[in-house]
Amino acid sequence: MLVLALDTSTRQGSLAAFEATGTQLELVHYSKLPDNQSTAQSLVPEIQALLQACGWSIDKLGLVCTTSGPGSFTGLRLGVTTAKTLAYATGAQLVATPTLSAIAANVATAPLRLWAILDAQRQQLFAACFAKGWQTKTEKPPKTQVLTIDDWLSQLRPGDLVVGPPLTKLRLGLPTDVNIADPQKWSPQATTTGRLGFAEFLRGNTIDPMQLIPAYCRKSAAEEKAEKND
Repeated sequence: MLVLALDTSTRQGSLAAFEATGTQLELVHYSKLPDNQSTAQSLVPEIQALLQACGWSIDKLGLVCTTSGPGSFTGLRLGVTTAKTLAYATGAQLVATPTLSAIAANVATAPLRLWAILDAQRQQLFAACFAKGWQTKTEKPPKTQVLTIDDWLSQLRPGDLVVGPPLTKLRLGLPTDVNIADPQKWSPQATTTGRLGFAEFLRGNTIDPMQLIPAYCRKSAAEEKAEKND
């Protein structure tokens, strides 16, 4: 089975192609979206280039995996719409992975508690706390919370491990007994999205393309402003 994974939840999007045999998944190709173009400009051409590099026909796709949010409003909308369209047009199965799960899964070995965080703007974070061994469990991943930075800091415990792009600005202010993941693991990657998505596919957790919507986890600044003006 041919598997395509995409992540457009942050500024640096990426794509990954896998071949699945039974319960085994092998990475065939990985690429980042160009950082000098918008996601709207680059996503479809880069998918076409990836398929060409793999020698694949688009109608042979068996599974499409995407991050579903939270993240960039525009990036998520484009990524989810593209994944839905591909699955609907080709008949491929579709799996959506929460962005914070994709970030957390970058860390191969985690302590008792692993925090994945993402910038929610306005001095807030999207945050989720993952228990040790969460990837091997069948229950849903932890709920994404929207927390002020101070509220999140107050929930940290000694020995916690933290991963996520906001660490670029926050790392120096963390308690000394909190651990920070390797910076190369901070951002979501299509490779991780694909591996998590394939695991969910094996569990039977696919979604109808018409039912998938981005998980923004909060209203946009424009929506909040409009509500205040009503």
